[in-house]
Amino acid sequence: MPEGTAEPFFRRRFDAEPAHSVDCGGMHERLEPLFDLSDRVAVVTGASRGLGRAMAIGLAQAGASVVVASRRLDACQLVVDEIAADGGRAVAAAVRMQEPEEVAALVALTIERFGRIDVVVNNAATVLDRGIDGVDSATFMGAFGTNLLGPLLLVQAARPLLAASGHGSIINIVSIAASAASPGRYLYPPVKAALAQVTRSLARDLAAEGVRVNAISPGTFRTDMVQKAFDDTTIDRIASATPLGRVADPSEIVGPALFLASDAASFVTGIVLTVDGGFTA
Repeated sequence: MPEGTAEPFFRRRFDAEPAHSVDCGGMHERLEPLFDLSDRVAVVTGASRGLGRAMAIGLAQAGASVVVASRRLDACQLVVDEIAADGGRAVAAAVRMQEPEEVAALVALTIERFGRIDVVVNNAATVLDRGIDGVDSATFMGAFGTNLLGPLLLVQAARPLLAASGHGSIINIVSIAASAASPGRYLYPPVKAALAQVTRSLARDLAAEGVRVNAISPGTFRTDMVQKAFDDTTIDRIASATPLGRVADPSEIVGPALFLASDAASFVTGIVLTVDGGFTA
């Protein structure tokens, strides 16, 4: 499916009749509330395109009110308009995640518009990378500022609200590049590995407050960012090396994100959920 379209994930999973219907004694009715995010508020960073956009739309379709945040307000507003056209509630916010004042303003806007925060998705990232001879203080701080400092700042600012929620969930988006050697790449994979470790530590630290913290480690998804980074030959080679035989559509990140955001994962914290079609198996 092209990235510019978004099939309603929640309705696709729960409203459509299954191909082979089985009477499970009301199981459908019992399972659906586990994934229902009605009356909850989600803040999704890096939500103007790609995986962030897919997650923002998917969480809205599950009932959440969504703050669509990224550096570009106009691009965020387009996603908000999509959500509103589908009957959802959302607001756009411009934020540079490495700037503490802007992160605090993001949380303040969320409180002003929706009064609470239940879910934080730390998806904003820069793919800035360098070989060993190209690393300097500016590139290092650029990569670590957005990809690691930003999530930490947002968790700090949102922590009291997440603790008060009773359903607090933090989802950090890392990468399979963090779990294996990446020759010639000395910024993006290391910072994503650091975010995975921060996820585990936060899960321990925030458990007593009732806040769950998990990460999703995506493989290759057919986003505009990936298509700019890799030519078709490279993408085809990745697909051939993937057991499922293809790269993923952005909509396929929604299921894992919805699971971790919802009560279906009420006893799940501290994990890194790999979503890569078996590439790293």
